[in-house]
Amino acid sequence: MKITAKNGKGNKIHISADGEYVATVDSDFWYSSKIINGDDITQDELTAFLEAVSFRRAYNRALDIISRRDHCKKELVKKLEQKMVDKQVAQDVVNAIEELGLINEEEYAIRLSQELLRRKGMSAFRIRQELISRGIPREIAENAVEELDTDEKECIINLLNTKFSSRNLSDEKELRRTINALMRLGYQYSDIKNAIEEQEFGSNV
Repeated sequence: MKITAKNGKGNKIHISADGEYVATVDSDFWYSSKIINGDDITQDELTAFLEAVSFRRAYNRALDIISRRDHCKKELVKKLEQKMVDKQVAQDVVNAIEELGLINEEEYAIRLSQELLRRKGMSAFRIRQELISRGIPREIAENAVEELDTDEKECIINLLNTKFSSRNLSDEKELRRTINALMRLGYQYSDIKNAIEEQEFGSNV
């Protein structure tokens, strides 16, 4: 079959096989391929070319996604699949990006765990759960949490003095609401009780 390449807008190249449109690629990709305008190629060669086009398109999408914020491998594969990228192509693209050092799950897990502690006030247990739920391998998640080296009671006291400072903990209803909120953040009831009693926030714990 005969390949025809026609210039499109910007750096776009429209590719046809025996007069039938098959793909649009950027000029850099086209001129780096082994096919030139007017070539006669086999069906297998066309299939390989179109697979390379799919990979290139998915690769560019992945770069755009990680330029906005960090992702772990599982998150990035899922995002690509949501953009109608074949699962195997998505996995191959993510592996290629990891090999280039553009994804580092260990560093990502450490940054994310620090952010969850700082912004959300989550406990080490809750942070570990969150990391794993996002697709970070368990061992990497556990190592990242260990890096935090937090004191649970101090974290609770800090939350009582900041996020929950407007609550009147001498009021039983407000006290229970606060305890429940802290438990949702992953803190143990015994630690919450000790922190509240130490700060003399409430007497009905």
